[in-house]
Amino acid sequence: MLRIKLKSYYMLILLLYFGTSANAAFNDIGVGARPLGLGGAFVAIADDSNAANYNAAGLAYIEEIQIGATYAQRFNDLVNYSTVSGIIPIGSIGTLGANIGILSESSDIYQEQSIRVTYARTLLQQIGLGLNIKYFSTNYDSENEFVASNPYFTETSSSAVSLDVGLLAKLVKSLSLGLSIENLIPADVSISNEETDTIPINIRAGIAYKLEAIAEMSAQGAAITNILKETLATVDVLSRSSELYTRIGVEMWVNPSIGVRGGYGMKLSGNSANTLNLGGSAKIPISGTALQLDYGFQLLTGELQDNTTQRFSVNLLF
Repeated sequence: MLRIKLKSYYMLILLLYFGTSANAAFNDIGVGARPLGLGGAFVAIADDSNAANYNAAGLAYIEEIQIGATYAQRFNDLVNYSTVSGIIPIGSIGTLGANIGILSESSDIYQEQSIRVTYARTLLQQIGLGLNIKYFSTNYDSENEFVASNPYFTETSSSAVSLDVGLLAKLVKSLSLGLSIENLIPADVSISNEETDTIPINIRAGIAYKLEAIAEMSAQGAAITNILKETLATVDVLSRSSELYTRIGVEMWVNPSIGVRGGYGMKLSGNSANTLNLGGSAKIPISGTALQLDYGFQLLTGELQDNTTQRFSVNLLF
């Protein structure tokens, strides 16, 4: 009896979080510890191995080979998400990238996979353009008693293809503007004939400002001036399934090796689901390469009160 109850509990969480209703699959939970620390406001930054997940155009300005990986947990480790990314600049031709992400839950009943292939290049140096081609797949454990006996499941797996387009504009010193339109091709990953589960279009727009211009005019001491030069503030607005979210973040590098950040996310429509975010980074030089370790923490409020998310990322720059 206990085993049946536990299975039912896990499946209840799955149905609530992943859903069996339209637009439930592949929720926008974000990728990377650094963007998490910024509250998810990353579309106008997009300058590391997480870039393609927020704005494909960000790869156009990345000048070194990067390899990154992230491990994330949600809901007290009930849901886990891992990603691996790679970015390769190819000179005047542009920049290529690839990313694979796997989301699973602790009972191994459900899994999501996503694969991105990215191409980006600059236009007159002030504007970057990018494109993601994406493959999605979902899978339920067909041998699980709940799944096997539930008439809802017409299939236990599905897959679909879609694409994203992105723009990153750096028209003025220290200021960048980002726009990303994701899932432009309808991607139906439903596993039932009763309804469709189409991954909704995401529209992200944002602005990021580096405080180096303020630092140049500052009459403060050298230490404060140097910190201001390595500080940026960013704001994003996200539209998904007729719901609006706003996210803000601040990142500060207190020295070349240590960075700290904080952020806040707010849902502007429907039920409240605000987030408080903190994070930090450490850069470690290793014989011609740079290793960056990132940590991000998120506390959810409102309808998901007291739930937390933690992410650990590593990024190698060659």
